[in-house]
Amino acid sequence: MKGGALTFARLTLGAVVVALLAAGIPLAWVWVGSQVQGGTSPSATAIATVVTGCMASYGVVALLAAWLKGRGDLVARRERGERYAWNRSLSDARKTAPQTNFLENCLIATTIVVAVVVTAWFFLYGNPGVPQT
Repeated sequence: MKGGALTFARLTLGAVVVALLAAGIPLAWVWVGSQVQGGTSPSATAIATVVTGCMASYGVVALLAAWLKGRGDLVARRERGERYAWNRSLSDARKTAPQTNFLENCLIATTIVVAVVVTAWFFLYGNPGVPQT
């Protein structure tokens, strides 16, 4: 039962991380943009704030993910006793294909969720601006 509880906890945490990355960051920046905007009509300042803020936030998330991945790879390499590339002979056992970790899986799931939602929104609710006759 311990394995099932751990799996459930990881899935729940993964769903929360995906929801925060997919919806939390953009919605937070839309709120900030609405505070920057003066009236009811969209302003260039508000739009630039939302776009720049989202890009900067996702950049920080990418840097954090790369840093965590690097730390995890270093720890795993030490545990396996793997030598550096310059110190390995050609007869050493070939490395296996790299496995994705929990954070990478969350980022992949976030990308897929956002792509599906944006595509559905575009086809179902997008207005191309062409007059209907």
